[in-house]
Amino acid sequence: MSKKKNNRNPRKCVSEAQKRAIRRSYAKRAEKEREQVSDRLDKREFPDKFPFWSRLKIGKRRTTLVIDEDMAMDKQKKALVAGYVHREATHTKNDDYEEISPNPDKDDPEPMYLKRPRKLPKRLFEPHNKALDLPEFLRERYDKNNRTGDDDK
Repeated sequence: MSKKKNNRNPRKCVSEAQKRAIRRSYAKRAEKEREQVSDRLDKREFPDKFPFWSRLKIGKRRTTLVIDEDMAMDKQKKALVAGYVHREATHTKNDDYEEISPNPDKDDPEPMYLKRPRKLPKRLFEPHNKALDLPEFLRERYDKNNRTGDDDK
């Protein structure tokens, strides 16, 4: 007598052709999902004025405040590339970190802090998925980084 798990008959592929058909259908489904995700990401764009909130594609898509553009060292290419100057946001209190008051995320009761500025390549940033507020003192401080087309004067 054969042993059944959970009162079900074990499902097995009868032939190699059936296995290939199943793999092909899973591959098509995965490709379709990737296209849908990329379409959604393509529609989101960065604002055209500094500062703005962004997601850092390192680790867990951390929130960061992009404050300026500058050349940055790309560790993969081992060369200088176009990049952003940013200040990462965190909930960890530290003497070096600047507190943001009020918190830009209205759903979050904990205070938020900004780390010191760093430079990273533009490829490591993506538009933020939440509409975060920007305190007026930060907007005034970093508004000078918006350059006009008259840099040579």
